[in-house]
Amino acid sequence: MFLWNFSQNFFQTSFQRFFRQQQQQKRLAFFFAGLCIFALAAPQLAPASAQSTQAIVQEILDGNQVFIQNQQANLQDVARQPQQVRTGNSRTALLFSTGAVARLSANSVLKIGQCAFLKRGTVLVNGAINACSSSITTGVRGTTYLLEIDESGNQQVKVLEGEVVVKRNATPLIDEDDNLKVKQFPQNFPQTNPQQSRPLAPLNAEPTNNKPVLKTEPNPQPMKQTNEVVLKAGEKVEFDNKGGLGIIQQLTENEFVALLKGNLFQGFTNQIPGIDKVRAVFDGLFPGGNFPISIPGIPTPNIPIPNLPRFPF
Repeated sequence: MFLWNFSQNFFQTSFQRFFRQQQQQKRLAFFFAGLCIFALAAPQLAPASAQSTQAIVQEILDGNQVFIQNQQANLQDVARQPQQVRTGNSRTALLFSTGAVARLSANSVLKIGQCAFLKRGTVLVNGAINACSSSITTGVRGTTYLLEIDESGNQQVKVLEGEVVVKRNATPLIDEDDNLKVKQFPQNFPQTNPQQSRPLAPLNAEPTNNKPVLKTEPNPQPMKQTNEVVLKAGEKVEFDNKGGLGIIQQLTENEFVALLKGNLFQGFTNQIPGIDKVRAVFDGLFPGGNFPISIPGIPTPNIPIPNLPRFPF
């Protein structure tokens, strides 16, 4: 009897230990599987949730007319949300908290925030950061493009590498520092002045005073504006100051070269990350074209070739 009870207790205890070990192994397996899934998904989720909460002044060119909130900026100074960076005759390069790089041309104003809010001038964006203006917002996941606002308020987006989604803002973004009221974008057709309007005669009415009543056709429906476009590498699009979308066009070789030779590429000490991808796009669009930026490659060692003996024939 003693042996029987001992055997039962032994096998029962052993089974319980085995069962606990199996449960622990399953939990560990699920835990490590979850870690692997998170590690694989993290690089894809990071750009979507990244926010440009601050930017470091990396370079200042052509003088010292770079300002953060109207205070002269120096190298390594930090502009934080919701401060703005302004340039006079100088140019500057900014490193954002997302790892993205932005370069401002002269006479530009950029506000740090949920998006890089360009109020005036031109910005070159490289990396995971969204730029915006009063009427449009760009959505990217690591790319190289330019956003430009001219003196008339017209805006252009030019993509050098990657893809950019450009959306019209339903309500224009207005900086609170400007002390301006938010206004809705006007409709495609002008509104009639109520003081100049007159009541219309009823349709299909009988002639009055021997004068026929003209039949009027229903007012045409306004054309629906596209609220979102996707620009691919080598394409550009223009928006007017009211948010009206132009036609997507291909950058010509001369335009592409002019951008690469312009003030947002030339003169900077640090080259933008991924310049080799921009060159790959250029070579694909314009085979045989001369890419104007030299990219240092892997040095080839000079190995002397031994002289081969000459044979008498």
